[in-house]
Amino acid sequence: MKKLLISNGLEIAPIALGAMNFGTTTPREAAYRVLDAYMDMGGNFIDTSNNYAHWAGTGDESETLLGQWLRDRGCRDRVVLATKVGFDRHGEGAGLKAAQIEYWIDESLRKLGTDYVDLYYAHTDDTDTPIEETMEAFDRLVKKGKVLHLGGSNYDTWRFAEANAIAAAKGQTPYTVMQQKFTYLHPRADMAPKYIFNETVSRERLRYLVDKDIPLVAYSCLAKGGYEIDERIPADYIVGDRLVTVRAMAKEKGVNTSALVVAWMVNLHRCEGFPRVIPLFASSRVEHFLDNLKGVELTLSDEDMRRLNRA
Repeated sequence: MKKLLISNGLEIAPIALGAMNFGTTTPREAAYRVLDAYMDMGGNFIDTSNNYAHWAGTGDESETLLGQWLRDRGCRDRVVLATKVGFDRHGEGAGLKAAQIEYWIDESLRKLGTDYVDLYYAHTDDTDTPIEETMEAFDRLVKKGKVLHLGGSNYDTWRFAEANAIAAAKGQTPYTVMQQKFTYLHPRADMAPKYIFNETVSRERLRYLVDKDIPLVAYSCLAKGGYEIDERIPADYIVGDRLVTVRAMAKEKGVNTSALVVAWMVNLHRCEGFPRVIPLFASSRVEHFLDNLKGVELTLSDEDMRRLNRA
């Protein structure tokens, strides 16, 4: 798996491994198999959060399991580790006030068994806290060496841009990665997201990322398994010709549909109006994960990309 050098200087795999369910619905043994397989394939970009997966446990499980795996494998220096702060976990922790950011980075570092993280995300916007306070707190973490780079997730585009404008004016560290919900299927415009800033990426957002040379880490990129099983397609996506097209091409290429969606995403930067997109996904079963990972090596011609984009 060939690494990408993104604009902030991080050298990362073109696929990010999501550890959201590791330690809860994906038990330790299964999680280790997926982590080991990803590293064996040349992957290095692992994503977690300080609240994963609190709906199935305490919210400490993912970071704790990753910390154990990093110690067991002795591979911290080969991993680009991303975690997050800002979302609720059993009624605590929500928000981006300075005190919250400073408390939760130390908790994350303790659980992960490391003295720094490569990428630290604001997990979601906090409109009750001044952006100046948030960006100053994040910048202090960078200056202390606890964090190398910053990212923003679940932000309106204008708020993300405003945060970076404030950071630039004050000589602070900006957000250099965006993480947002994105997949091949188009979202339904008549349905609001579960969380206020949990919007699926729009074309306007993509153009902004192109202009600023900021990569997009795409979560929920495989539509909860819906490309393989109709019943799993979330209700907030449009199905029809676009789904028919991607499934037909996957059959032609001899891969599952999810792998073709992965291939489409990693090749999108070749098309006008699209930034570098890094699909973020996982599986509790290593064989399913490896099937989907085949998309990173799949060759798509310019005509293939036009056909997929026109559908």
